[in-house]
Amino acid sequence: MAPRARLFLVDGSSQMYRAYHAIRGLTGPDGHSTNAVYGFTTMLRKLVADHAPAYIAAAFDLQGPTFRSELAADYKANRRPMPPDLAEQVPLVHEACEALGVPVLTYSGFEADDVIGTLAARAAAAGFDVAIVTGDKDFFQLVGGAIRVFNPRDEGTWFDAEGVAARFGVAPSQVVDVLALMGDSIDNVKGVPGIGEKGAKDLIARFGSLDALLDAAPGLEQKKYREALTAHADSARHSREMVTIRTDVPIDVDLESLRYRGASRERCFALFTKLGFRTLTTEYAPSAATTTRDYATITTRAALEAFAANVRAAGSVAVHAIFDGPPLSADIVGFALSLEGGHARYVPVPSADEPGTHGGTLFDDVGPADSAPGEQLARADVLEIVGGLLADRAMAKRGHDMKTLAVALAHAGITLDGVADDAVLASYVLDATQSGHAIETLALEHLVYRASSEDDVRGRGAKALAWRASDAARTAEFACERADLAGQLAARLSADVDAQQLTAVYRDMELPLVPVLVAIERAGVRVDAAALGALSSLLERDLAERTARIYAMAGMEFNVNSPKQLSEVLFEKLALPVTKKTGRTRTASTAVEVLEELALVHDLPREILEWRALQKLKGTYVDALPALVNPATGRVHTTFNQAVAATGRLSSSEPNLQNIPIRTELGREIRRAFVAEAGFVLVSADYSQIELRVLAHLSGDATLIEAFRRREDIHDRTAARVFGAESGLDPYELRRRAKIINYALLYGKTAFTLARDIGVTQQAAQEFIDAYFAGFPGVRAFIDTTLAEARARGVVATMFGRRRLVPDITNRNGMVRAAAERIAVNMPIQGSAADILKRAMITLDRALAGEPGPRRARMILTVHDELLFEVPEDEADRYVAMVREGMEGAASLAVPLDVDVGIGRNWKEAKA
Repeated sequence: MAPRARLFLVDGSSQMYRAYHAIRGLTGPDGHSTNAVYGFTTMLRKLVADHAPAYIAAAFDLQGPTFRSELAADYKANRRPMPPDLAEQVPLVHEACEALGVPVLTYSGFEADDVIGTLAARAAAAGFDVAIVTGDKDFFQLVGGAIRVFNPRDEGTWFDAEGVAARFGVAPSQVVDVLALMGDSIDNVKGVPGIGEKGAKDLIARFGSLDALLDAAPGLEQKKYREALTAHADSARHSREMVTIRTDVPIDVDLESLRYRGASRERCFALFTKLGFRTLTTEYAPSAATTTRDYATITTRAALEAFAANVRAAGSVAVHAIFDGPPLSADIVGFALSLEGGHARYVPVPSADEPGTHGGTLFDDVGPADSAPGEQLARADVLEIVGGLLADRAMAKRGHDMKTLAVALAHAGITLDGVADDAVLASYVLDATQSGHAIETLALEHLVYRASSEDDVRGRGAKALAWRASDAARTAEFACERADLAGQLAARLSADVDAQQLTAVYRDMELPLVPVLVAIERAGVRVDAAALGALSSLLERDLAERTARIYAMAGMEFNVNSPKQLSEVLFEKLALPVTKKTGRTRTASTAVEVLEELALVHDLPREILEWRALQKLKGTYVDALPALVNPATGRVHTTFNQAVAATGRLSSSEPNLQNIPIRTELGREIRRAFVAEAGFVLVSADYSQIELRVLAHLSGDATLIEAFRRREDIHDRTAARVFGAESGLDPYELRRRAKIINYALLYGKTAFTLARDIGVTQQAAQEFIDAYFAGFPGVRAFIDTTLAEARARGVVATMFGRRRLVPDITNRNGMVRAAAERIAVNMPIQGSAADILKRAMITLDRALAGEPGPRRARMILTVHDELLFEVPEDEADRYVAMVREGMEGAASLAVPLDVDVGIGRNWKEAKA
């Protein structure tokens, strides 16, 4: 016998209320509440996923009176009106149901309960099994035979007749009578006064029904029940009518119309995008499984030559490379090339010891799968033909993360030239505040498409396969999709860049910087492993001595690296004041800012801070750098991140060479280990106080401009303006405080923070800030104007047009708004300084490339405002002049753009 079809009837109104109360504070992109929609949607999706219903519908209440209102004018009079933020979500809940393929049922004059009761009875009579999806006990009255209740919130519990009796205490047929006795204060169903739920259940269980109970009421031994039932028998009968779920609603619904046919991906994607449900949006976006594309694998030289001819005729191509290993030592597994959206070709690259292709064809329309061995593509064929396309400057290349591609190609002997567009950089220029610019994110946002991930092809984590070991057909399809999407994204985003007048930043700064960074990453920097080893031994002894001092101060030994043990020492044993607790465990915090504050009253926290700093430098640089030396080059190679910092600054990773401190002796000793090759020296060129010079230029402050033009010490000038001639402070301390004030105002620091930094009261710090602005009124005017424009436009920009969005500049939360104001003031200054450095890098790279003969001098590192070069020792002076000229000419400011240049055999000497 075939299994009976099951109809799921969802108590929509009840489940919506439950979702609303279970999830709080969730809002969509437009600021409206979405908590009920999200909670209801996740419940419904789980129901469908877990039970694969053949038939399903959701019933909802309608506004307005029902037949129960006619039975009792005060029905539901005690119920609070629906919260406004829930009421506005009701249409969206209905829309979510229908997008997910679940019909919405309502009927004027009746409640959702009655619609469900009617359809449940009708479906059971027609041979269906019925599941009523609810957490409302009133529905227990309908249970029996083919009808059950399923409560998704109660650990997915099913209730048949026995389950109802076990949970509710009476049989389903008696549930109405219990409800009639106990009443419902919320819905204003009066019941019988003095009889609660337990009493009602006991009485109905004893007498079997409400009618039998009322007949026996005059003889009840309990006076309370006897009098209540006798006096309120009519109320009990009326209440029974009120709580009885109707099964005769004249709703015109064909049960076959409730057959589940699945969700509409298009409607789900549109709705969930509108509501900001990112995970759900990703799930329902068009993808490889739902989209028709023309992807294929090229397997013969003849087919590749024919395709290359098409590429050259087109004049531009989107490219993606599949490779194993890090870019600097990449094993190119294959190339994907796309001439237009929805079309791409994959060209596998045999490994050096492979005679033929990696795998076979994805489709059989390009190159016969049964080609003779001599016709199969060889590694040399691919590198020659594809490499020739990629190296041809006349051929425009588009892609996603072209810097990484260029570094990987260089290892295979291919120079990537003619880069016309990079989706990563275009996205970064459009909105540098995004958390990332991954192709999956960009494709979803701009192309309404869910891209495949590497994990989909290779597997995850430790079990992930190398590309060469992965399924060839899936690799080919993945690569084609990447090239296809990269081409579409690059074209669309670059058009947006032009439309928003960001072309100069994108095409004159970011794109030309790509080959510069490629050259720097490939060059790397030589490190003296022996010097680092000696420094490590010194640090080991220093840390041991400091540890002994820490134990002595603490009066006990403990794990200095353990926040828990340190907290016990500081706050329990030494009884220092607790100023902050951690968010999760609510234990006393030992964070840096806490220890800095405690160091004002006790020496141990200061020792801990110094110990931590030494330990970090030792582990991060002194001990780690020798292990990071590339065996093929004998040098350390960092990766520069061009699309991370919202200000436009470059960052460095794996390893981060921009965090080596320059102001400490240890940091300078670490720099001593960065050395030049034999016959070469290092040239360090550092912009002098570039951010303060940019401030002078942007603010137009006459005093600042005059000081820089006269080559005065700007911190001495600030000291004179802020503290006056009779401050009584030591000249060193006076200049130190002035320097802190200069840079504090660049970063929008408050009087509270400044007071801590220079060791004065908050009132004194505020007086210094006021004196600063009185002495430099142009700076005050610049800050006020910048903030006003930011509030009006929601964006700030550098002097070269790079912008940063500041949407929180008008936020109602004071702390959030203040943070946005600091960003708004700092961005034009720090961002302009970063732009100047990038312009200098591009200029100097071109100057070095333009020299006759093989390139001997090269740029090998950039750290914030500094550039480091490795040049022939016998030509050092010439290169110093070239570098100084290139950097000083990178921008035209109202003040001189001074550069400090040094020469040395190691980085410390060059920086001195």
